[in-house]
Amino acid sequence: MTKEQFVDTFLVKNEIENTYETKNKPCDFLEASGKCKLGECKPESCKKYPYTDQPERLQSLYSVLNAVEVCPVAFEIYERLKKEYHFKYR
Repeated sequence: MTKEQFVDTFLVKNEIENTYETKNKPCDFLEASGKCKLGECKPESCKKYPYTDQPERLQSLYSVLNAVEVCPVAFEIYERLKKEYHFKYR
């Protein structure tokens, strides 16, 4: 499969962040065990997901909410931050 075929089949462009994301959530390549079907061939951005070690990325609330939606680790971090900073719903 060519790069172009891969992109057309599995990815959609995120115009806001100028990146690609899988068409389906959670990721099309995520196994039930939580492992990636792509193994060592996964893209660099996937290897870094959910970007918790990249403060510049976490400044974007949109990207944080995107990660929280599908990633248990990001969700747990978000929940802990809510408690630590006393987030309140209005």
